[in-house]
Amino acid sequence: MKILIIDNGTKHLAKLKKLLVDLPFKVVNYSEIDVAHAKNFDVIILSGGHNFPVCGNEGLLKKEINLIKTSKAKIFGICFGFELIAYAFGAKLKPLKNKEHGIIDIKIVKPDEIFSEIDNFQVYEGHRWVIKKADGDLTALAKSKDGIEAIKHKKRPIYAVQFHPEMFVNKTCGDEIFHNFLKLMKN
Repeated sequence: MKILIIDNGTKHLAKLKKLLVDLPFKVVNYSEIDVAHAKNFDVIILSGGHNFPVCGNEGLLKKEINLIKTSKAKIFGICFGFELIAYAFGAKLKPLKNKEHGIIDIKIVKPDEIFSEIDNFQVYEGHRWVIKKADGDLTALAKSKDGIEAIKHKKRPIYAVQFHPEMFVNKTCGDEIFHNFLKLMKN
């Protein structure tokens, strides 16, 4: 399995790489995406990051949004990557009054293999935007007090989480969810 990480300016790239310790991967900056080159990868991971929102910056993110809409690869979005996937498929992003930061409780609203052997759980978050509704091509899988926390595309192998699975792996279930995604994508 060949993995491409699109770095959206995450501060947690080293921790994300640790989750892929035994798998071959390449990292590319979001501004250097080559859609044709991305076809050489089986899995694309969209990192968290950016100090600017998706909304109002669509021009800067045009290549990444196009890649999400057209790629045949399996895709996993983290935080900002979640927001990109939600935006690409028509979900409305809404700003929070205050940035969500810390470990929070998550409730599974639709069982899925990505939550294999995991019930309601805790994860680490650090974001300013949420989606309240997933419809059309997306299905909501999990929610928190703020909004939807995990989504899945109804027809394509695309998942996204609003939290950071690479953070506090000894205290949260984020890394288990991430590894469940990778196991599913090997099949």
